[in-house]
Amino acid sequence: MSSSSLTLFLSLVLVGGAAFGAGWLLHLPLMSSPARSPWSPITSQADIKRTYTVGSSPVTGLAFSPDGRLLVATTYSGRVVVRDTFTGREVNKKYTPESTGAATGVTFNPDGRTYAVSTSTGAVLLMAAKDGNKVAFLPSPNRRGSAVTSTAYSHDGRTLAVANAQGTVQLWSVDRERPAILATPGRQHSVSDVAFDRRNATLAVASVDGTVQLWDVQDPSRPEVLSTVQRGLPATSIGYSPDGSVLAAGSSDGTTKFWNVRNPAEPQPYREAASRSLPSGVGSISGLVFTARSRVAATTTGGYVQLWDVHKNPKLLRAPTRSQAFTSLSYNAERSTLAIGITNGTVQVWSADSTDRLGGK
Repeated sequence: MSSSSLTLFLSLVLVGGAAFGAGWLLHLPLMSSPARSPWSPITSQADIKRTYTVGSSPVTGLAFSPDGRLLVATTYSGRVVVRDTFTGREVNKKYTPESTGAATGVTFNPDGRTYAVSTSTGAVLLMAAKDGNKVAFLPSPNRRGSAVTSTAYSHDGRTLAVANAQGTVQLWSVDRERPAILATPGRQHSVSDVAFDRRNATLAVASVDGTVQLWDVQDPSRPEVLSTVQRGLPATSIGYSPDGSVLAAGSSDGTTKFWNVRNPAEPQPYREAASRSLPSGVGSISGLVFTARSRVAATTTGGYVQLWDVHKNPKLLRAPTRSQAFTSLSYNAERSTLAIGITNGTVQVWSADSTDRLGGK
């Protein structure tokens, strides 16, 4: 790759660590780009369209269906609530079995027929989108159980990666009536997030030790480490661009960095595209999403949604009432909305168009 100034044109959406194409252009300058002017954050009010109550315990995961018609929310108490995004009507409500503990997150299969609900005991429930009934049970790889920290489907929907707090990553074949385990690799420290690239050839595996490994999973039964990105602070949320050329990683200090991973064996940092230091109280990154016109949004545990324009200085957006931490994030490209999970058991639906205007549309 040339060291001269180059602009990458990407069409991408990163949702809670998983990537979905949305037909937009993103321009990321390389390291040789001119230095930017000092950053001055802008705090403003969000355009909140709806607020749902899904329970009294924290929302632990959110996922829009691929067609944007359904929104699934999980809570720490084990609730799995599905709503119609057009009417706001509750479609169904289920509970994870008591034996599986709390629900820790949810991920939709790209085929739209099932979604994976992760739990605090290390098990994963595959549930049918049409009625919320369980279709498969994926047991924990650890005898005593360890909380699932992240799940990610390959973009062809055939493989599911399940990571837990003990550093284990299970790779499951889920394109059959009975899911089968393909491999159970691991890391020395707790895994915080996993994400497949668009070609399903590489799996990014983030750890609390401050590194992100890139694994070759072209044969998911034999994953191999290609490279390790040294981030420094624990990476809390990661995701790929749809073409797999850029990896984004949010961290525990509220910043986000980007890497060119066209050659996953030799990732290169986009230093000019990294977010600047943020004001105190912003918290760690709890979700990442790219919206239209090169806007980057990320929720934080401090109750903020950060907005960055890669061409200009980053913007910082805050909800009208900042009293609870944001725990999760999902993006609906069909209706141009952001769904944000909150620790008080509610889900806010924001207009993504309003965030574009605040970002300098």
